[in-house]
Amino acid sequence: MPFRKSKATKAKGAVTEQVFDRTDDLLAALDAAKEALARAYAEAGRRGAELGAELGKQASDAADKLMPERAKQRRREAAGLTAAGVAVSRLTGSKADRTGGWERASEPAREADPVASPAEVTQLHTNGAGSDPARTPPS
Repeated sequence: MPFRKSKATKAKGAVTEQVFDRTDDLLAALDAAKEALARAYAEAGRRGAELGAELGKQASDAADKLMPERAKQRRREAAGLTAAGVAVSRLTGSKADRTGGWERASEPAREADPVASPAEVTQLHTNGAGSDPARTPPS
């Protein structure tokens, strides 16, 4: 004789199924909200950096208008640094060859067979006893 489910058991099962469905929906919505927040934070950070750079430029321009002598001095310093950089690069020599390409740095000469050459080995650490057997640590 098969067992019949009571109406209460059937109702309980239906409610449990609804709860599981709602929980799945809520978890999906939570994941979507987390992704949206991550995108929003990234966008806000990017825009904040752009606005910060723009604000810095505007502040510099405003300071230049208020203090034109300071602006001239800053431009002279920048030009001096540029000239010094060009002079240093000219004095150290160019890495470009005549055709405009870059020369490859020559590799240092290597020994033919490093295994065949004898190496001197120095022992760095000892057991601390030296030649005194009384100071030999127990094994």
